[in-house]
Amino acid sequence: MQHARILRRQVVSTIAAAILIGAGWAGAALGFQEAPELKALVDAGKLPLVEKRLPKEPLVLTPLESVGAYGGTWRTATFGGGDSEIERSIGYTRLVRWNPEWTEVIPDIAKSVEVNANATEYTFTLREGTRWSDGEPFTADDLVWWNENVLRNTKITPAAPDWLTAGGEPVKVEKLADDKVVFKFAAPNGLFLMNMATVRGSDILAAAPAHYLKQFHKDFNPDGIDALVKAAGATDWVQLFNNKIGFPGRWRDLGRPTLDAWVLTAPYNGTTQVVAERNPYYAKVDTSGNQLPYFDRITIDVMQDTQAIILKAISGEIDMQNRFIETTDARTVIVQNQQKAGYGLFIARPAWSNALLITLNQTHKNPALRAVFSNKDFRIGLSYAINREELNQLIYAGQAKPYQAAPREGTALYDEKMATQYLEYNVDLANQYLDKAGLTKKDGEGYRVGQDGKRITFAIDALTGSPIQVDALELIQRYWRAVGIDMQPRPAERSLIFSRLQNNDNDGLGWVGGGGYDFLGLLDPKWYFPHEYESSFATAWGLYYQNPKDPNAQEPSPAAKKQMDLYRQVQEAPTLEKQLEAMKELLAITRDEFYVIGTNLEPDRVGIVKTNMHNVPKVIPSTSFYMTPGPAKPETFYYQQ
Repeated sequence: MQHARILRRQVVSTIAAAILIGAGWAGAALGFQEAPELKALVDAGKLPLVEKRLPKEPLVLTPLESVGAYGGTWRTATFGGGDSEIERSIGYTRLVRWNPEWTEVIPDIAKSVEVNANATEYTFTLREGTRWSDGEPFTADDLVWWNENVLRNTKITPAAPDWLTAGGEPVKVEKLADDKVVFKFAAPNGLFLMNMATVRGSDILAAAPAHYLKQFHKDFNPDGIDALVKAAGATDWVQLFNNKIGFPGRWRDLGRPTLDAWVLTAPYNGTTQVVAERNPYYAKVDTSGNQLPYFDRITIDVMQDTQAIILKAISGEIDMQNRFIETTDARTVIVQNQQKAGYGLFIARPAWSNALLITLNQTHKNPALRAVFSNKDFRIGLSYAINREELNQLIYAGQAKPYQAAPREGTALYDEKMATQYLEYNVDLANQYLDKAGLTKKDGEGYRVGQDGKRITFAIDALTGSPIQVDALELIQRYWRAVGIDMQPRPAERSLIFSRLQNNDNDGLGWVGGGGYDFLGLLDPKWYFPHEYESSFATAWGLYYQNPKDPNAQEPSPAAKKQMDLYRQVQEAPTLEKQLEAMKELLAITRDEFYVIGTNLEPDRVGIVKTNMHNVPKVIPSTSFYMTPGPAKPETFYYQQ
């Protein structure tokens, strides 16, 4: 229960001026050290002294095991042209970040942040002397420029993201000094810092180097912008600009200044390998005053599929990674090849609540299916019909355990009843609840029929790229057939599944369940109430929450409306304590409504790390919201020579 205890005593306002990581660093009098290749450039007069390149008070990172050694290449892999592995491994720099343990938000490029009493103002003090990777100063002016000319420019940003909006207004950034800004919201925005620590926080700094981006902005380069648009093959200057700042376009621009530990030298743009090399102006040092990072460079091989990445890993050609090789079905081959490939294992702990959630769209356009799916007894009956122990043995190698769609045990939001209700495999009970739902009649093949006399038949979508989930659904198809329900697993590509959701054309969905850990539950609650169109148990209600005027939106049930009000309280609460309090009330409704059918708790996964690589934690949370492995301080990883 340690995780829960830590969260209960933390509040957002603890990230205040008292938390000054790196302030008054005692080792400064001893001088700073740098990588040999940078020292050679200094000696040749091609680079300023390291003292001139670092902030006045650099962020000091304490290595997990020991101060490291410079040198070497960290080899990783991804596939496709738009995967987030690059942003997770070399792009995790923002004003604030998660701590490695994922128990709080801590300062990063910002030296400190103070939050007012009602969470409407966030005052950031920057690290004086911080520089972009091209040597230009990073100051309050960059953040004000982003706010005024990117976020508030309706051509570039037609609608500000929800996390940067409160009271119907986008955040306003004001300069207080060269190294101090205040982010002002029109209403409380208690989740702002948590959101900034996620993938969302990358968007601010990516669009902040004004000295570089002005040339691509029509307001600042009216005479030259047309030539740049033509040269880039863009349709207009807005597309060109957004390609420079958005994902994945920003990783295709070699000229983009960054505050990250490594800087692109081979872009993520139709190449077979992305390369990034040490940033000479990186603003962080270790406890001995060595400017980070330790690795000279990172290479990310762009593969055709995940199988190719797994083969690369067991051949010893990946040094540290969990993404794409951590799946349950790959675990055996990854474990068996440790000695041959020269790597060990670390635990990649899923933040998800469930290995496979099954949703039934209670806002279905078909009235007969909508009536059946909306019946809680129907959902309970289907839950009792699932043999989760057999599912665990056959699909998850005996490493999972029966679990509903609920926060994980040991978290502040854990609810035992919510996690364990209706888990028993009991065909008699399943039939009783299905009868109770009014489905007592069957056709000639033994399948139950609805009030319209037609067989209850529906499809559950699942990703073609997740064969383990498709296999699980095929087992569940057999279980449900035994109680007279005709469910058809329907593998599909992600884009098609999301298109069905956006148009409320889905029957149901089989998907990995989020919200296992507290921060994830607070930031991504789509499985707990109708929060968005991805809330596939009531797609049209989720659309209503985001935009009541959406043509596919439907007015939610009273229980769902109550949850929507409670989540607004979560968003507005100024402290973590109050956020959790409102979230618990929301989850109590989720428990009673039983929107989603869970199967098994996602088992721990594994990542690989070369036996001579050090400072890599033995356990790392695994989720895009944590930005694995970014918060684990990759800039301190090193090879022992």
